Amino acid sequence: LFYFCPMNNYLKFLEGKARFSAWLIVLFVTLLFIPLLLTSDYKVLAKIIGVTIVVLFSVALWYWRTQTVRSLKKQARIKLNLNDRFWLNEHIPYYKSLSKSNKIIFEDRLGLFLAEIRITEIGKEVPEKETCLYVASSAIIAFWGLPYWNYGELTEVLVYPKDFNESNEIVDNGYVQGKVHHGGLMDSTMILSLQSLIKGFKNLDGHNVGIHEFSHLIDKNDDVIDGVPGLFSVDDQKLWNELIETELRKRIKQNKIDNYAYTGKTEFFAVIMEYYRETPEKLERHFPDIYAILQKNLPN
Repeated sequence: LFYFCPMNNYLKFLEGKARFSAWLIVLFVTLLFIPLLLTSDYKVLAKIIGVTIVVLFSVALWYWRTQTVRSLKKQARIKLNLNDRFWLNEHIPYYKSLSKSNKIIFEDRLGLFLAEIRITEIGKEVPEKETCLYVASSAIIAFWGLPYWNYGELTEVLVYPKDFNESNEIVDNGYVQGKVHHGGLMDSTMILSLQSLIKGFKNLDGHNVGIHEFSHLIDKNDDVIDGVPGLFSVDDQKLWNELIETELRKRIKQNKIDNYAYTGKTEFFAVIMEYYRETPEKLERHFPDIYAILQKNLPN
């Protein structure tokens, strides 16, 4: 499963280099005409062409360098085999509920995630395949309906064997199931408890720590984790903020959703996303206005 293809990336790099060399030839030939124009009555035109070529060359050089670096960094897509698909069908209820065409999309996005995001399972030299599939599935479900590459600055997911404490230490009385860092040295890192992650995929009941933490990344899309996703339209952000503030003031706990949602806007959004992805009918029944905004901006 964990196979990368650096040779393919290198070949793409050479192809890009060849295309750039061809443009260099065109620019060089064009430059040869400038002296001819300078010796004629078209001196002003020659100067304009010269300046234009310099600007275009600078832009082309910058673009080629940017694309080359990006191409070399991008890993080959991971392809799932028949056993992987069987595993997903048996252990990821959301995947099992999808249509055949949507399952193909799910698998494609999962392969891209596994290729681009590093997964480190604490205590093991190489992460278990099942662990990687659990993590990647969480991301795909949370971001369903959005471009797959929109995981912000995330580069690595650390998977702890069980719940941990606020200092990211594995202890017997750990209670933290997952964490998304914002700022600092671990800004591009997420931590998940494998124990809680697996538990979240037992049923479609609106309790899934993987979906919860990746929903924080959706919120973080505008570089701020505040419970009001920047990908919402301006009008929807305003309406969403009003609805959430009204709901938080109620402080009503009728088991409609997890009480953890009422600790603040940030957690309210993440908890709501768990229900929206796993039990959308229940969410629409209890929070129709909130559901409508999510359906508009993050279609299931």
